[in-house]
Amino acid sequence: SLQDPAALELVHKFEAQGIRLFLRDFSLNTGIPSVGALAYDPSTYPERSEIVFTAGTTSDPEKSLCRALTEIAQLAGDFENRTSYRPTLPKYANLDEARYLMDGSGAHLPIGSLPNLADDNLKVEIERCVAALAGIGLEVLVVDVTHPELGVPTVYTVIPGAHFLDHTRDTDFAQHAARTLVRGLPEDAIHGEMRRLHDTFGPRYDLTFFLAHSLELQGQPQAALEFFHRALAEHPAPQEIASIHIHVASCRKDLGEYQKALEALAEAERHNPELKEIYNLRGFCHYQLKEHHRAIEAFEKAIELDPGSGIDYANIGSNLRELGHIAEAVKLYRIALELDPDIDFARANIERLTAQLAADGSHER
Repeated sequence: SLQDPAALELVHKFEAQGIRLFLRDFSLNTGIPSVGALAYDPSTYPERSEIVFTAGTTSDPEKSLCRALTEIAQLAGDFENRTSYRPTLPKYANLDEARYLMDGSGAHLPIGSLPNLADDNLKVEIERCVAALAGIGLEVLVVDVTHPELGVPTVYTVIPGAHFLDHTRDTDFAQHAARTLVRGLPEDAIHGEMRRLHDTFGPRYDLTFFLAHSLELQGQPQAALEFFHRALAEHPAPQEIASIHIHVASCRKDLGEYQKALEALAEAERHNPELKEIYNLRGFCHYQLKEHHRAIEAFEKAIELDPGSGIDYANIGSNLRELGHIAEAVKLYRIALELDPDIDFARANIERLTAQLAADGSHER
Protein backbone atom coordinates (compact mmCIF):
# COMPACT_ATOMS: atom_id res chain seq x y z
CA SER A 1 0.00 0.00 0.00
CA LEU A 2 3.05 2.29 -0.06
CA GLN A 3 2.94 5.30 -2.38
CA ASP A 4 5.92 7.42 -1.36
CA PRO A 5 8.85 6.71 -3.75
CA ALA A 6 11.40 7.01 -0.93
CA ALA A 7 9.52 4.49 1.23
CA LEU A 8 9.20 2.06 -1.67
CA GLU A 9 12.89 2.37 -2.48
CA LEU A 10 13.94 1.74 1.12
CA VAL A 11 11.78 -1.38 1.42
CA HIS A 12 13.14 -2.70 -1.88
CA LYS A 13 16.72 -2.17 -0.67
CA PHE A 14 16.04 -4.36 2.37
CA GLU A 15 14.36 -7.03 0.23
CA ALA A 16 17.22 -7.03 -2.29
CA GLN A 17 19.66 -7.93 0.49
CA GLY A 18 17.48 -10.78 1.76
CA ILE A 19 16.74 -9.02 5.04
CA ARG A 20 13.56 -10.11 6.82
CA LEU A 21 11.51 -7.03 7.62
CA PHE A 22 8.40 -6.80 9.82
CA LEU A 23 6.36 -3.59 10.11
CA ARG A 24 3.76 -2.82 12.78
CA ASP A 25 1.38 0.05 13.59
CA PHE A 26 2.63 1.54 16.86
CA SER A 27 0.39 4.62 16.80
CA LEU A 28 -1.65 3.28 19.74
CA ASN A 29 -4.20 5.91 20.78
CA THR A 30 -1.92 8.90 20.27
CA GLY A 31 -3.39 10.05 16.97
CA ILE A 32 0.18 10.42 15.65
CA PRO A 33 1.49 7.91 13.06
CA SER A 34 4.20 5.64 14.49
CA VAL A 35 5.64 2.64 12.67
CA GLY A 36 7.52 -0.13 14.46
CA ALA A 37 10.07 -2.05 12.41
CA LEU A 38 11.96 -5.25 13.21
CA ALA A 39 14.63 -6.66 10.92
CA TYR A 40 17.25 -9.38 10.84
CA ASP A 41 19.57 -10.83 8.22
CA PRO A 42 19.24 -14.65 8.00
CA SER A 43 22.62 -14.87 6.25
CA THR A 44 24.54 -13.38 9.19
CA TYR A 45 22.27 -13.77 12.24
CA PRO A 46 23.18 -14.63 14.97
CA GLU A 47 26.90 -15.07 14.28
CA ARG A 48 27.65 -11.61 12.87
CA SER A 49 24.50 -9.55 13.35
CA GLU A 50 21.59 -8.98 15.70
CA ILE A 51 17.85 -8.45 15.64
CA VAL A 52 17.24 -4.72 15.23
CA PHE A 53 13.99 -3.22 16.52
CA THR A 54 13.15 0.45 16.05
CA ALA A 55 10.22 2.82 15.64
CA GLY A 56 9.69 5.95 13.59
CA THR A 57 7.28 8.79 14.34
CA THR A 58 6.56 11.81 12.15
CA SER A 59 3.42 13.60 10.99
CA ASP A 60 3.08 11.33 7.93
CA PRO A 61 2.72 7.50 8.03
CA GLU A 62 5.09 6.81 5.15
CA LYS A 63 7.68 9.23 6.48
CA SER A 64 7.40 7.44 9.83
CA LEU A 65 8.15 4.20 8.01
CA CYS A 66 11.19 5.79 6.36
CA ARG A 67 12.38 7.02 9.75
CA ALA A 68 12.16 3.51 11.22
CA LEU A 69 13.99 1.94 8.27
CA THR A 70 16.83 4.46 8.23
CA GLU A 71 17.24 3.91 11.98
CA ILE A 72 17.62 0.18 11.33
CA ALA A 73 20.25 0.86 8.70
CA GLN A 74 22.12 3.20 11.03
CA LEU A 75 22.14 0.75 13.95
CA ALA A 76 23.01 -2.21 11.75
CA GLY A 77 26.07 -0.30 10.57
CA ASP A 78 27.58 -1.12 13.95
CA PHE A 79 27.89 -4.74 12.84
CA GLU A 80 30.45 -3.69 10.22
CA ASN A 81 32.64 -2.45 13.07
CA ARG A 82 32.06 -5.62 15.13
CA THR A 83 30.16 -3.63 17.72
CA SER A 84 26.82 -4.33 19.37
CA TYR A 85 24.18 -1.65 18.86
CA ARG A 86 22.72 0.23 21.81
CA PRO A 87 18.92 0.13 21.76
CA THR A 88 16.20 2.50 22.88
CA LEU A 89 13.43 -0.07 22.46
CA PRO A 90 13.75 -3.57 23.96
CA LYS A 91 16.64 -5.56 22.49
CA TYR A 92 15.72 -9.16 21.72
CA ALA A 93 18.31 -11.86 22.35
CA ASN A 94 16.68 -14.37 20.01
CA LEU A 95 13.86 -14.77 17.51
CA ASP A 96 11.55 -16.41 20.04
CA GLU A 97 11.55 -13.26 22.18
CA ALA A 98 10.53 -11.22 19.13
CA ARG A 99 8.01 -13.76 17.86
CA TYR A 100 4.98 -11.62 18.76
CA LEU A 101 6.21 -8.94 16.36
CA MET A 102 6.76 -11.43 13.53
CA ASP A 103 3.47 -13.30 13.92
CA GLY A 104 1.45 -12.63 10.78
CA SER A 105 -1.87 -13.82 12.19
CA GLY A 106 -3.16 -10.30 12.93
CA ALA A 107 -4.98 -7.93 10.62
CA HIS A 108 -3.02 -6.48 7.71
CA LEU A 109 -3.49 -2.71 7.50
CA PRO A 110 -2.76 -0.38 4.60
CA ILE A 111 -0.33 2.28 5.74
CA GLY A 112 -2.87 4.89 4.72
CA SER A 113 -5.09 3.75 7.60
CA LEU A 114 -2.67 5.23 10.14
CA PRO A 115 -3.34 8.78 11.40
CA ASN A 116 -2.02 11.46 9.07
CA LEU A 117 -1.19 14.93 10.39
CA ALA A 118 0.90 16.04 7.43
CA ASP A 119 0.79 19.58 6.08
CA ASP A 120 3.09 21.72 3.97
CA ASN A 121 3.28 24.14 6.90
CA LEU A 122 5.41 22.75 9.76
CA LYS A 123 3.59 24.95 12.28
CA VAL A 124 0.29 23.34 11.34
CA GLU A 125 1.81 19.88 11.84
CA ILE A 126 3.07 20.85 15.29
CA GLU A 127 -0.34 22.21 16.26
CA ARG A 128 -2.01 19.00 15.08
CA CYS A 129 0.41 16.85 17.09
CA VAL A 130 -0.12 18.92 20.23
CA ALA A 131 -3.90 18.70 19.78
CA ALA A 132 -3.72 14.92 19.30
CA LEU A 133 -1.75 14.50 22.52
CA ALA A 134 -4.09 16.83 24.39
CA GLY A 135 -6.89 14.50 23.33
CA ILE A 136 -5.39 11.72 25.48
CA GLY A 137 -4.54 14.00 28.39
CA LEU A 138 -0.86 14.66 27.63
CA GLU A 139 0.59 18.15 27.92
CA VAL A 140 3.51 19.29 25.77
CA LEU A 141 6.11 21.49 27.48
CA VAL A 142 8.73 23.26 25.37
CA VAL A 143 11.93 24.65 26.90
CA ASP A 144 14.07 27.17 25.02
CA VAL A 145 17.67 25.90 25.21
CA THR A 146 19.14 28.13 22.52
CA HIS A 147 22.84 28.77 23.11
CA PRO A 148 23.28 32.53 23.69
CA GLU A 149 26.44 32.73 21.59
CA LEU A 150 25.51 30.38 18.76
CA GLY A 151 22.00 31.76 18.40
CA VAL A 152 20.68 28.64 16.65
CA PRO A 153 17.02 28.21 17.73
CA THR A 154 16.87 25.05 19.86
CA VAL A 155 14.14 23.64 22.07
CA TYR A 156 13.80 20.66 24.40
CA THR A 157 10.35 19.09 24.46
CA VAL A 158 9.00 17.30 27.52
CA ILE A 159 5.75 15.33 27.70
CA PRO A 160 5.07 14.39 31.34
CA GLY A 161 3.86 10.79 31.49
CA ALA A 162 5.70 9.70 28.35
CA HIS A 163 8.87 7.59 28.57
CA PHE A 164 11.79 7.92 26.17
CA LEU A 165 13.60 4.76 27.31
CA ASP A 166 12.48 1.62 29.09
CA HIS A 167 14.64 2.41 32.14
CA THR A 168 12.80 5.71 32.67
CA ARG A 169 9.77 3.78 33.90
CA ASP A 170 9.01 3.54 37.61
CA THR A 171 11.04 6.64 38.46
CA ASP A 172 10.14 9.79 40.34
CA PHE A 173 11.53 13.20 41.22
CA ALA A 174 13.94 11.88 43.87
CA GLN A 175 15.52 9.31 41.57
CA HIS A 176 15.85 11.79 38.72
CA ALA A 177 17.41 14.26 41.14
CA ALA A 178 19.90 11.62 42.30
CA ARG A 179 20.93 10.83 38.72
CA THR A 180 21.29 14.53 37.95
CA LEU A 181 23.51 15.09 41.00
CA VAL A 182 25.82 12.24 40.01
CA ARG A 183 26.13 13.48 36.44
CA GLY A 184 26.22 17.21 37.05
CA LEU A 185 28.20 17.96 40.22
CA PRO A 186 31.94 17.73 40.89
CA GLU A 187 32.74 14.40 42.56
CA ASP A 188 33.69 16.04 45.86
CA ALA A 189 30.33 17.85 46.04
CA ILE A 190 28.01 14.94 45.29
CA HIS A 191 27.97 13.17 48.66
CA GLY A 192 26.67 16.08 50.74
CA GLU A 193 23.80 16.78 48.36
CA MET A 194 23.03 13.07 48.05
CA ARG A 195 22.90 12.77 51.82
CA ARG A 196 20.30 15.56 51.96
CA LEU A 197 18.26 13.87 49.25
CA HIS A 198 18.46 10.52 51.03
CA ASP A 199 17.46 12.01 54.38
CA THR A 200 14.52 13.83 52.81
CA PHE A 201 13.03 11.03 50.68
CA GLY A 202 14.58 7.85 52.12
CA PRO A 203 15.09 5.26 53.27
CA ARG A 204 14.73 3.54 49.90
CA TYR A 205 17.13 1.33 47.99
CA ASP A 206 17.70 3.58 44.97
CA LEU A 207 18.70 6.61 47.06
CA THR A 208 20.85 4.43 49.32
CA PHE A 209 22.53 3.11 46.17
CA PHE A 210 23.29 6.61 44.91
CA LEU A 211 24.56 7.60 48.35
CA ALA A 212 26.95 4.64 48.19
CA HIS A 213 27.94 5.54 44.64
CA SER A 214 28.80 9.09 45.71
CA LEU A 215 31.27 7.64 48.23
CA GLU A 216 32.63 5.30 45.57
CA LEU A 217 33.26 8.25 43.26
CA GLN A 218 35.13 10.03 46.06
CA GLY A 219 37.52 7.09 46.38
CA GLN A 220 36.01 5.75 49.61
CA PRO A 221 35.23 2.11 48.72
CA GLN A 222 35.12 0.87 52.31
CA ALA A 223 32.52 3.45 53.32
CA ALA A 224 30.59 2.84 50.09
CA LEU A 225 30.33 -0.89 50.79
CA GLU A 226 28.21 -0.32 53.89
CA PHE A 227 25.60 1.55 51.88
CA PHE A 228 25.66 -0.83 48.90
CA HIS A 229 24.92 -3.71 51.28
CA ARG A 230 22.21 -1.61 52.91
CA ALA A 231 20.68 -0.99 49.46
CA LEU A 232 20.59 -4.75 48.85
CA ALA A 233 18.71 -5.17 52.14
CA GLU A 234 16.12 -2.53 51.19
CA HIS A 235 14.39 -4.77 48.64
CA PRO A 236 15.70 -3.37 45.34
CA ALA A 237 13.84 -3.95 42.10
CA PRO A 238 14.87 -7.35 40.69
CA GLN A 239 16.40 -5.81 37.58
CA GLU A 240 18.70 -3.63 39.71
CA ILE A 241 20.18 -6.31 41.98
CA ALA A 242 22.94 -7.37 39.58
CA SER A 243 24.10 -3.77 39.12
CA ILE A 244 24.42 -3.27 42.88
CA HIS A 245 26.51 -6.45 43.21
CA ILE A 246 28.79 -5.16 40.43
CA HIS A 247 29.40 -1.98 42.42
CA VAL A 248 30.13 -4.10 45.51
CA ALA A 249 32.66 -6.03 43.44
CA SER A 250 34.22 -2.80 42.16
CA CYS A 251 34.72 -1.58 45.72
CA ARG A 252 36.26 -4.91 46.71
CA LYS A 253 38.57 -4.62 43.71
CA ASP A 254 39.63 -1.12 44.74
CA LEU A 255 40.44 -2.49 48.20
CA GLY A 256 42.56 -5.25 46.66
CA GLU A 257 40.10 -7.91 47.88
CA TYR A 258 39.96 -9.73 44.55
CA GLN A 259 38.51 -13.01 45.82
CA LYS A 260 35.63 -11.20 47.54
CA ALA A 261 35.11 -9.19 44.36
CA LEU A 262 34.77 -12.44 42.41
CA GLU A 263 32.17 -13.66 44.90
CA ALA A 264 30.13 -10.48 44.39
CA LEU A 265 30.40 -10.89 40.62
CA ALA A 266 29.09 -14.45 40.89
CA GLU A 267 26.01 -13.01 42.62
CA ALA A 268 25.64 -10.40 39.89
CA GLU A 269 25.85 -13.08 37.20
CA ARG A 270 23.21 -15.14 38.98
CA HIS A 271 20.76 -12.24 38.72
CA ASN A 272 21.68 -11.03 35.21
CA PRO A 273 24.29 -12.89 33.14
CA GLU A 274 23.99 -10.42 30.24
CA LEU A 275 25.90 -7.54 31.84
CA LYS A 276 29.27 -7.08 30.18
CA GLU A 277 30.69 -5.30 33.23
CA ILE A 278 30.58 -8.57 35.19
CA TYR A 279 33.08 -10.23 32.89
CA ASN A 280 35.33 -7.24 32.38
CA LEU A 281 35.74 -6.84 36.14
CA ARG A 282 36.06 -10.60 36.65
CA GLY A 283 38.87 -10.71 34.12
CA PHE A 284 40.69 -7.90 35.91
CA CYS A 285 40.45 -9.72 39.25
CA HIS A 286 41.74 -12.98 37.79
CA TYR A 287 44.60 -11.05 36.17
CA GLN A 288 45.57 -9.57 39.53
CA LEU A 289 45.44 -13.07 41.05
CA LYS A 290 47.68 -14.27 38.19
CA GLU A 291 44.93 -16.64 37.04
CA HIS A 292 45.49 -15.71 33.43
CA HIS A 293 43.57 -18.50 31.72
CA ARG A 294 40.48 -17.64 33.78
CA ALA A 295 41.00 -13.97 33.00
CA ILE A 296 41.04 -14.71 29.28
CA GLU A 297 37.80 -16.68 29.58
CA ALA A 298 36.14 -13.73 31.33
CA PHE A 299 37.29 -11.18 28.76
CA GLU A 300 36.16 -13.48 25.94
CA LYS A 301 32.69 -13.51 27.50
CA ALA A 302 32.73 -9.70 27.62
CA ILE A 303 33.59 -9.64 23.91
CA GLU A 304 30.81 -12.11 23.19
CA LEU A 305 28.38 -9.59 24.68
CA ASP A 306 30.05 -6.59 23.03
CA PRO A 307 32.15 -7.59 20.00
CA GLY A 308 33.41 -4.04 19.56
CA SER A 309 34.99 -3.76 23.01
CA GLY A 310 38.58 -2.91 22.15
CA ILE A 311 39.67 -2.75 25.79
CA ASP A 312 38.75 -6.40 26.31
CA TYR A 313 40.84 -7.49 23.32
CA ALA A 314 43.72 -5.53 24.84
CA ASN A 315 43.11 -7.19 28.20
CA ILE A 316 43.33 -10.62 26.59
CA GLY A 317 46.58 -9.47 25.00
CA SER A 318 48.00 -8.60 28.41
CA ASN A 319 47.15 -12.03 29.77
CA LEU A 320 48.69 -13.74 26.74
CA ARG A 321 51.79 -11.63 27.34
CA GLU A 322 51.99 -12.83 30.94
CA LEU A 323 51.64 -16.43 29.74
CA GLY A 324 54.57 -15.93 27.38
CA HIS A 325 52.54 -15.96 24.14
CA ILE A 326 54.15 -12.79 22.82
CA ALA A 327 53.24 -12.98 19.12
CA GLU A 328 49.61 -13.77 19.95
CA ALA A 329 49.54 -10.89 22.44
CA VAL A 330 50.70 -8.47 19.75
CA LYS A 331 47.88 -9.65 17.45
CA LEU A 332 45.28 -8.98 20.15
CA TYR A 333 46.71 -5.54 20.93
CA ARG A 334 46.48 -4.68 17.22
CA ILE A 335 42.84 -5.76 17.07
CA ALA A 336 42.18 -3.60 20.13
CA LEU A 337 43.68 -0.53 18.45
CA GLU A 338 41.64 -1.13 15.30
CA LEU A 339 38.52 -0.89 17.45
CA ASP A 340 39.73 1.86 19.78
CA PRO A 341 42.83 3.87 18.77
CA ASP A 342 42.95 5.54 22.22
CA ILE A 343 44.13 2.46 24.15
CA ASP A 344 47.62 3.75 24.86
CA PHE A 345 48.86 0.74 26.80
CA ALA A 346 48.09 -1.50 23.81
CA ARG A 347 50.24 0.69 21.56
CA ALA A 348 53.07 0.74 24.11
CA ASN A 349 52.95 -3.03 24.44
CA ILE A 350 53.06 -3.51 20.68
CA GLU A 351 56.22 -1.42 20.46
CA ARG A 352 57.89 -3.19 23.37
CA LEU A 353 56.87 -6.72 22.43
CA THR A 354 57.64 -6.26 18.73
CA ALA A 355 61.15 -5.16 19.69
CA GLN A 356 61.40 -8.18 21.99
CA LEU A 357 60.35 -10.54 19.19
CA ALA A 358 62.88 -8.97 16.83
CA ALA A 359 65.64 -9.31 19.44
CA ASP A 360 64.73 -12.93 20.11
CA GLY A 361 64.81 -13.62 16.37
CA SER A 362 68.26 -12.07 15.97
CA HIS A 363 69.59 -14.14 18.87
CA GLU A 364 68.31 -17.29 17.22
CA ARG A 365 70.15 -16.41 14.01
